[in-house]
Amino acid sequence: MPLLLFAAGARRLPLVAMGFLQFVAPILQFLIGVVVLHEEMPPERLAGFVLIWVAVVLIMVDAVRGARRGRAAVGTEPC
Repeated sequence: MPLLLFAAGARRLPLVAMGFLQFVAPILQFLIGVVVLHEEMPPERLAGFVLIWVAVVLIMVDAVRGARRGRAAVGTEPC
């Protein structure tokens, strides 16, 4: 039943909102685990966490640079 409700809601939401929710959900789970439930963060887990965030930052930087290049290319085209 929850999966059916998720699918119905996902069809009604814009892709930007779905992407944001998919991005925020693991962050909230991590924060609840560490802050509320006091789950341990051994060095191996912390290293994996840092690697994932480095990858996310690199992807976001690349996306922003690509969007800027795309906007610049559209602005220089003759009318």
